[in-house]
Amino acid sequence: MVEQEDRPVSYSRRWRLWYLAYIFSNMSSGLLNPMIPLFISLYFRENVVFVGIASSLASLSSVIALILWGNISDNVKKRKVFVLIGFLGSFASLLLVMFSTTIFEYIGILVMYQFFAMASVPVSTLLVIENEHEAQWSKTVSVFSAISTVGTVGGLGLGLLIVIKDPSSIEILKIIYMISAFIYLVAFILAYFLLKESSVKLRRSSILGLFSIRTFERTRYAPSYVFHIVRLFGRKKGIKTGKMLMLYIILSGVLMVGFQIFFTPYPVMLIDKYNANESMIYTMYLLNSAFSVVSYNLSGWYINKVSLQRAIYIPLAIRMIVFAATAIIPFFGLFSFNYLIMVVLIYGGLGFVWSFIGITQITSVTKMADKYTRGRAIGYYNSILGVGQIIGAFISGYIVTYIGYSGDFVFATLIVGIGFIGAMKVKAGVAQDSSKMNKKTELS
Repeated sequence: MVEQEDRPVSYSRRWRLWYLAYIFSNMSSGLLNPMIPLFISLYFRENVVFVGIASSLASLSSVIALILWGNISDNVKKRKVFVLIGFLGSFASLLLVMFSTTIFEYIGILVMYQFFAMASVPVSTLLVIENEHEAQWSKTVSVFSAISTVGTVGGLGLGLLIVIKDPSSIEILKIIYMISAFIYLVAFILAYFLLKESSVKLRRSSILGLFSIRTFERTRYAPSYVFHIVRLFGRKKGIKTGKMLMLYIILSGVLMVGFQIFFTPYPVMLIDKYNANESMIYTMYLLNSAFSVVSYNLSGWYINKVSLQRAIYIPLAIRMIVFAATAIIPFFGLFSFNYLIMVVLIYGGLGFVWSFIGITQITSVTKMADKYTRGRAIGYYNSILGVGQIIGAFISGYIVTYIGYSGDFVFATLIVGIGFIGAMKVKAGVAQDSSKMNKKTELS
């Protein structure tokens, strides 16, 4: 599993100070979370189509970068340099937003930022566990994830404070990008001085006991960390991922398409129909993230108490009902301030459901795969979710343009319904295959 037989003594508690670098990087990411719809709608005065295009291209850049940086880091067997590239590249990219004058320049900078930001993601979990004893891996990864989450929520809180202080100035949006850039610079400085290259290197494909999950469901694919990624080269022959497992992963991507069709234009609806300002949008995102954090441990407990089938069916059914019910609001022109509060709370509350869906999916993928294909299967899962976000975000703007927000939310409900029914069939198929195998064993 490791390329050196003797694992060195870790830096004890001192070496974990480099976690501060990821707190700051996630703070910057959290600060930027609502910025695509805000910047395009309020600063450039463009419509929801450009919000979808910008979100999808940023997601595409992220997915490609995750695979590329992850494979390069495995091949060169270095970690720290990719963290530094990610933080410094993010700093430089975000500063360029200050000089953007057109929507196309802005989207190009977003793509560049996402490409550099992803350099630090594939190596982050490896850095965490390469200096720990194997028995402590799960605990250490959980601590690192929790710390990263604190940074993201802190960034959203900081953004809310900034826009509340100066709610009337559109230029505050560019200043937020500048602040985010310098937060990344702080992360770079901390990583440069506190982070040490691990002397023991782990092969990503050989570590089967860990998996990662995104605590937050984001409009663009920008996770705090991803451990398993798809390898571009060196695929082992003769080891195949099961058809049912691949179908389940694809259906997870279908569900993500439906989710993004709903979530991508949602903040734009608040700006278009309710004249929502920056503080209201930041509040909405902050509530969504806070509910995700609150439900994270609860969802793990719930999944252990019930079957995996039931654990995902109920939250998916809740989302379908909420998506369909939300379509009524713009259809009947319910655009008063009281309804604005309601739609903000709806978006925030839906964050509570995400942990139940995300943890159930990744647990199902882990259990359905065998020890030889588990790492690859989770890599496919991460990548397919990214593809789902790209597709959902891209088409959402066009759907709103042609059939309105109500039509978009209904369409999202239908897509989630397809994924819901498909997931039921796949799980039934897995159970049926297992029963057939048991019968064959009994007969033989």
